[in-house]
Amino acid sequence: MQNKKSLLQRLLFLYIALFLVIATGLVHSVLGSFGRGAETGMEMGAEIAEKLQQGNPRMIYLLGDVHILETPENSDTIRIGSTEINPVVTRLNLIVNEPADGLSPLGIVFRSVGGSAWLYFFALFIPLLLLAVIILMIMIIHSLRRSIREERPLDPRNVWYLRSIGVLTILSELANSLLSHTMNHRAAELLANSGFAVDTSLHLSYTMIIMGILILFSAEVFAIGQNLSEEQKLTI
Repeated sequence: MQNKKSLLQRLLFLYIALFLVIATGLVHSVLGSFGRGAETGMEMGAEIAEKLQQGNPRMIYLLGDVHILETPENSDTIRIGSTEINPVVTRLNLIVNEPADGLSPLGIVFRSVGGSAWLYFFALFIPLLLLAVIILMIMIIHSLRRSIREERPLDPRNVWYLRSIGVLTILSELANSLLSHTMNHRAAELLANSGFAVDTSLHLSYTMIIMGILILFSAEVFAIGQNLSEEQKLTI
């Protein structure tokens, strides 16, 4: 009995350690981007409001994380004393300022990400997916504590929570990659004759994809264990 309790406690510890690592990575990624984006958004909002008051509406929007393959040949060399530094630009954040004739103020605001309303809402959708993952992590840890007290670590709810976390992890990465891919295509059109070559290929974080697959795999392992446990009880 004591060995069984010790095993269940180790199982809970492994669950918590795994989800804390995932949650920390997600929070660090989201909050870091959110902090930088909030400052840029405030500046863009102030400029949009100023142009509206002047009767010269402008559509100002952000193209973030643009992947650069080539830069103009006349890029300035930085000189510090006798040291020369040649900057190599691999990513850019672009703030585009275009005429907004015929657009309402609300329409201008909803195009502040990528110049498209659907990109604006898509960008808001991704943090919601990550928030759902974190909430499910908290729920599964709470459920595991209760299941271990009742000596039922293979509760069906835990399996469904795991499956949901795995699917949402993969879905959030696919959504983020699609958003970045769309912005890169738009940036490539705008920078076509500027000397900048934009990488328009689809970039995926295979680390997040593999992590999601591993979570789904562990969910199926627990589902098999749950079925075997139920069959064993019926046999007995």
